Amino acid sequence: MRNIKWYVFLFEDKEKKNLLKVLDFNTVKEIGYVFNIDSQIVSNYFHGLIKPRGLLQYCYIYQFKQDFVKTLK
Repeated sequence: MRNIKWYVFLFEDKEKKNLLKVLDFNTVKEIGYVFNIDSQIVSNYFHGLIKPRGLLQYCYIYQFKQDFVKTLK
């Protein structure tokens, strides 16, 4: 299993100025399940292949190696 952690920064507005919540996930499938979006759409948005649509207009998605995250704590 890859040691990647996904973080979704969810904002209150499309301008992404007011942070509402930070969520962490182990896979893109988990992000898709929680937000009720196909995981392929989430992946394509993350890689910049499509413009944000729906709920993706209100968030940033980042991935980090879990080793990096452990050093931050």
